[in-house]
Amino acid sequence: MSIPLADQKHVELQMIGSCAAPGAVTKAMELVFNFRRTAVVNPVVKVNIQTAFQASIGAAILAAANEDYTQSANKVRIIDDALDSFSSSAQAGVGAIAGDRLPTYCAICFPMQTGVRGRFAQGSKHVGPVTESDTLNDILTGAAVTRWTAVATAIQAGFTDADGNIWVPAVVSRKYSTLNANPTTVISNDVISTLLNLNVGRLSRRKQKTVR
Repeated sequence: MSIPLADQKHVELQMIGSCAAPGAVTKAMELVFNFRRTAVVNPVVKVNIQTAFQASIGAAILAAANEDYTQSANKVRIIDDALDSFSSSAQAGVGAIAGDRLPTYCAICFPMQTGVRGRFAQGSKHVGPVTESDTLNDILTGAAVTRWTAVATAIQAGFTDADGNIWVPAVVSRKYSTLNANPTTVISNDVISTLLNLNVGRLSRRKQKTVR
């Protein structure tokens, strides 16, 4: 049995995709977002949540990513319900920026700040793949800054789904929350600023295996 509507406040949304890698195995890339709804009156419909996410944040990411990126699905679950499973919706978007790209472990970093002190209340997103021509000496330049700034703006703005729920980005503390059994206790803080690092970051787990 699902938890009451009034207790369904937070969702986890995973943007599932992959990066084509000629000469190597295609590399999976998953982006995980947490959102909190600002009111708890309207119905919570997962497919409507992912549709609204895709139209705003997902579309902005595709517009900035290299053409080697392919999105395959969005997955949504209610964090407040320990028994809730992911609902998956197929996607078929591709990155819009043509040309050679940087290695898969290179990423654009978006630090996410809340109004609370401590590492548990801070977060970040690492998004890629990054087009090589968008950088000079590992720094984003020109139109790339505009595109990736649009991604930061979209993340910070959140979205409103078809049921009228306003979803804002949040940082959920896995350390201080109780998420594995109902009733859950979700400790989260709303994101008040999503920034763009102009220098290219690194996410080691996305590094390709050695090709011989």
